[in-house]
Amino acid sequence: MTRVFKRLTRPVRLLLAVLLMGLVPAAAHAAKWYVDNTLGEVKPEEKVLPKNPKPVQVIYEFQRDGAAHARATKETRGYALAALTGTGAFASVAETPVAEGAVLKIRFNNVVKKEEVDKAKREGFRAGLGFGLFGGVVATDYYVVTLEYVAAPGAAPIVTTVNHALHMKFGKKDVEIPGTEVKGVKLAVETVVRQALARGVNNIVSDPAFPQ
Repeated sequence: MTRVFKRLTRPVRLLLAVLLMGLVPAAAHAAKWYVDNTLGEVKPEEKVLPKNPKPVQVIYEFQRDGAAHARATKETRGYALAALTGTGAFASVAETPVAEGAVLKIRFNNVVKKEEVDKAKREGFRAGLGFGLFGGVVATDYYVVTLEYVAAPGAAPIVTTVNHALHMKFGKKDVEIPGTEVKGVKLAVETVVRQALARGVNNIVSDPAFPQ
């Protein structure tokens, strides 16, 4: 388990605690990670690129229920900057001021749903007592990602919001997960960040107010 995911979610931290206590044999409890399918990749026919890409300063923050989370921000910042560069929408991506003063603010908010946390606790306890052989646990992390682009000082902001989710399953819980399985938590988190920001940037560039 990497530090990044440990810092992102209560439900998954709880479930993995069951595993780390050694209550479930390795063959039964191998965790599987699924990136939710609802958002998906930006398809080639959907993608919009500016005629003359400009540099942009990025101000990135990871949040938990709307409150800044410094450790998670640090752990996921690299994923975010790489994702923005990969969109091709900007001439360069930096965390310091750039020529012409364009700024992109990103708030990557992990929303905790109490009812799902409580359900995960109950299922995690049962899965532990059953050694993962008669059931299992599914947990979901929800993300609300807000992007605000300002082309130059004094310009009106272009704002868009993107929703995404990440699912985890371990044990023999027989349930269909609405996502695509990825290998390992690091790739799972990286994929969620990349897809959310790719979609958000495409929304911004598609806006008629975006300078071409």
